Amino acid sequence: MELKKGLGRGPFNDDQAGKLKIALSGLDSGQLQWLSGYFEGLIQTSLNKTTVESLPLGSDPNVDGKLKAEKVHILFGSHTGNSESLAKDLHARAKDMGIDAVISDMASFKTRELKGIKKLAVIVSTHGLGEPPVQAEDFYNYLHSKKAPNLAHVQFSVLALGDSSYLDFCQTGKDFEAVLEKLGAQKIVPRQDCDVDYADEAETWQKKFLTAIIQTNGQNIALQVQDLPNNQVNGPQYSRKNLFEATILEKINLNGKGSSKETIHLELDLEGSGIKYEPGDALGVYGANSPKLVQSVLESINSSGKEEVETHEGNKTLYDALVYNYELTPLSKTTLSGYAELTGDEGLKKILGDKIALQEYLSGRDFLDLINEVPYKLSSKELISVLRKNTARMYSIASAQEVVEDEVHLLVSVVRYNAFGRNKDGHCSSTLADRLEIGDKVKIFVDKNTRFKLPKNPEAPIIMVGPGTGVAPFRAFMQQREVLERKGPSWLFFGDRNFTTDFLYQTEWQQYMKEGVLTKADVAFSRDQEEKYYVQHRMLENGKELFEWLEKGAHFYVCGDAQKMAKDVDIALKQIIQQQGGITIEKAEEYVKNLQIANRYQADIY
Repeated sequence: MELKKGLGRGPFNDDQAGKLKIALSGLDSGQLQWLSGYFEGLIQTSLNKTTVESLPLGSDPNVDGKLKAEKVHILFGSHTGNSESLAKDLHARAKDMGIDAVISDMASFKTRELKGIKKLAVIVSTHGLGEPPVQAEDFYNYLHSKKAPNLAHVQFSVLALGDSSYLDFCQTGKDFEAVLEKLGAQKIVPRQDCDVDYADEAETWQKKFLTAIIQTNGQNIALQVQDLPNNQVNGPQYSRKNLFEATILEKINLNGKGSSKETIHLELDLEGSGIKYEPGDALGVYGANSPKLVQSVLESINSSGKEEVETHEGNKTLYDALVYNYELTPLSKTTLSGYAELTGDEGLKKILGDKIALQEYLSGRDFLDLINEVPYKLSSKELISVLRKNTARMYSIASAQEVVEDEVHLLVSVVRYNAFGRNKDGHCSSTLADRLEIGDKVKIFVDKNTRFKLPKNPEAPIIMVGPGTGVAPFRAFMQQREVLERKGPSWLFFGDRNFTTDFLYQTEWQQYMKEGVLTKADVAFSRDQEEKYYVQHRMLENGKELFEWLEKGAHFYVCGDAQKMAKDVDIALKQIIQQQGGITIEKAEEYVKNLQIANRYQADIY
């Protein structure tokens, strides 16, 4: 037996071959045969029972070092960048497991590649009122068109991002799943719908998806997908799952005496957190229900609030759970649906089945209204089960970290209204305005927005449309450009109700214009004259110059209300391009679409 020669042809290095030669020398044929069976048993055990946790990161249990799983295609459609970030997380996990994976933005994905895809992950957010993000529109429309191919060869799953406070929660993800199944694709993991606090649900879906990918490729392996490594070396890494408690340093009402609005400027202390943010990012802030509202709910269900309940954050008194862990206002579709199922009320079920009736019913109502209108003897456990978890409210950051350093600034419109016989307040805005003072702490995290950023070229012109609190990120833009040695032209369109009481950051804009940081500003105050006047009217007045800026490479930004303002601004922009460019409305729409795809038209709307 020429052991050394045989080992030279095997998968062993010289050192391993030498050790094997010593270990096997002197063994008879019976002993060698026994070892042969022993090693075969080890190989089978490894193939059938190995977990990812027992393997080095990136290693593989198969003999040739490959899982031999078919390539996974990861497609994302993102409005603020969260879907993109999750797609990159999934891609990294797949690579670490030895799975061949490719990742692509839906905007750049070539539809002809669908015929070669066998494993597909779709990660997509819902934009506006149930619509796909701009970058996903073409792919979305293609799948819903007559050109869409048969996809019976595709196995897929969808991770959908949204906000359950909207009626069309995760609608784009639902649409993608439905159309893919209609085209013959096979679902290998159920769709996961994620709310604003999506971290845990998204991670669970990623693990299930990767496990399914291996199992559908004939690998009988009990997988336990590892978490992504934490690259934070020193100190904690604050995130959605690990909130930072920031101290309130300053709180100022920016509206003048007699204003019909209340808008507060907040400055929060980040010292010691290591938190980094950029202009265009948002801050997630956690509010709490007012003690008065909580007490009213407890009285309605005949509870003292002292009993202990099990929450998603451990056991607490019912009172504390209602204050800090669940939402009582505004009334959401999620809560209404849960309450209708619990009570069996046919009237509520009928409302839930009619989108228009549902929108009308939810408007202005909170949970107290619901339980007073449709009484039911709720136990503490049942009460907790129907309420929506307390979710963060997102506020566009109004500062540049290079300027304010260990601080972050916010601009918050305080919501107050009267409905159904009671005065009501916004869940988070009233927390910040009424129940927290300077020196108090508030739980926060930074929500990165990769889709709302200053141009990479600091000399590129920018046009900013931000009425009301929509002006917040543009204050950050100006602070950022102020510290740059090179800066391009900038143009602000700002609007609010009245000039004398509602011109937010007025002195700052004037100073920026004096310094040349802000090149041009046009304002519209809707209630200073008999006829309402808005930012889109100012845009149309300046249509010729605005179009010239676009033709010179300007980036166009809009921030604020999605339901009306953003749509009106979009219509005005297309009218300007059509008129000034001398083209059809169809060509103007194509012009705008090209701006969006090139990230020269960016929207942060809510």
